[in-house]
Amino acid sequence: MFLFIVVFVSLFFTSAIGQSEPVVDSSYVAAVYEHNLILNPEPHVPLSRSAALQHMQKNLDVYEEQAARAAQQGAQILVFPEDGIHGFNYSRSSISGYLETIPDPQQESWNPCTEPGRYNNTEVLQRLSCMAHRYNLYVVANMADLQPCPLKTDPSSSCPPDGRWQFNTNVVFSSDGLLVARYHKYNLYFEKAFDTPPQPEIITFETPFAGRFGLMICFDILFHDPTIVLVEKGVRQLIYPTAWMNQLPLLDTIQFQRAFSLGANVTLLAANIRSDRLIMTGSGIYTPFSATYYHAQKGDPEEGRLLVAKYRRFPQGGSEELYALGAFAGTHTVNGRYALQVCALVRCAGLDISSCGQEVEEAESKMDFTLEGKFGTRYVYPSVLASELVLEQPEHLETAADDTVTMRHSNMTGGLLTACLYGRMYHLDNE
Repeated sequence: MFLFIVVFVSLFFTSAIGQSEPVVDSSYVAAVYEHNLILNPEPHVPLSRSAALQHMQKNLDVYEEQAARAAQQGAQILVFPEDGIHGFNYSRSSISGYLETIPDPQQESWNPCTEPGRYNNTEVLQRLSCMAHRYNLYVVANMADLQPCPLKTDPSSSCPPDGRWQFNTNVVFSSDGLLVARYHKYNLYFEKAFDTPPQPEIITFETPFAGRFGLMICFDILFHDPTIVLVEKGVRQLIYPTAWMNQLPLLDTIQFQRAFSLGANVTLLAANIRSDRLIMTGSGIYTPFSATYYHAQKGDPEEGRLLVAKYRRFPQGGSEELYALGAFAGTHTVNGRYALQVCALVRCAGLDISSCGQEVEEAESKMDFTLEGKFGTRYVYPSVLASELVLEQPEHLETAADDTVTMRHSNMTGGLLTACLYGRMYHLDNE
């Protein structure tokens, strides 16, 4: 058995399980909207419910226009940004007119568009629900949620002194208007109007066109909970409303959105606010292999931007696969003795690192990749082997003058078993 040193093992390809409807296509159309927010000019002054609604309806009118545009372009899911309906810089009291109590869809089934009379003061939920229903879209939006908490019955709880929780919240509506998910932001960023939930919430929802999505909000992306918990649970598609102020040199929006998609090996649907005064711009739809994004430049009109893209979904066959990138330079001593330099990407036999290098003949994960290494020999033999031992022809193969070998491949016909650059150091065999 060939032995190698594992130097990188974070390539997990995990499919969703337990989906409510069968996936009928290998791709789907997603949209995100970077919203030029209509602000409340005096966020510290409390408004009546009617005045707050009048303000929010202005932003929802824009959402309605963009939902129509997204639907015309074939979108199946549309993501709006954090704070995009109500704005920001509220105090705990001044945001009160903007709050709605959002039922837990894990506890009850409710379609606000078709059942508007079930709850009072849910005009925003009703508008979003009808938007999803009217345009046959899954709609993800961010709003302010009011929930009672047990101050009187449980004084030892984390309940605020006023006996209520106020949460920065994502809501998700299916294409028929059903409320299917609710997520409360866990990692707040100087948000005086909102509370941190007592426990991080790990929230996912299923779609008929792309399987499972996970939910997070803005600052969450920099923390383990809930973001990495979602990834470790095998969620490969994340929804990301944000109101992110660009912070070069390390944390520009599109810079980190792209980096996270690559590093976590996930699809990321990121929708940001557009505000030149607050240095907010940067939205996109990212996979580990491609990106559709927008970042305003100096002099660009301060306006919203809708991004629509068609992407291949992650495999939904109900399995998990671990891949390892291996590098070896030295004398091979198992079943013979000969000198090698090898760079290889291999599917492991199981989900433990110790299984990497064992024999395996089947794989589901198709991927685009580039292998490159500088070899001490001109005798380098490239190979790409797909599931059930099917050979694939590398799309690009090049050897540079300094003996750097590059192999690039995409659009595999089957899951990847092995991609290898196998260098033979014949001149070292007798050493």
